[in-house]
Amino acid sequence: MKNIIDRITKMETILDELTVVVEKSDKAMNELTDSLKDLETLKKYYESQYMKDVMAEKRGEVPQDLKRGVLSEDAVHMLLTDLVELSFKMEKLSNKIRGF
Repeated sequence: MKNIIDRITKMETILDELTVVVEKSDKAMNELTDSLKDLETLKKYYESQYMKDVMAEKRGEVPQDLKRGVLSEDAVHMLLTDLVELSFKMEKLSNKIRGF
């Protein structure tokens, strides 16, 4: 009888933990999906206005205390690299999940 109770208790804990993980993952996926519009806006900025803003900064037209990481090519490159790596992770995970 104790083995049955232990097994059911263990499986219930696993179910509860996985339910929370799936809910958090679903929320994160929805946030990422919603942010794709912002990614498109950032991409258009880099294709059109970015160099103008960089040149304005070099001319001293941008306040020194203004946060301006967006003027760094590295910041956007790293973001895009991270997104691509994340997409590969999601694809691998998706294939594993579908294998169950």
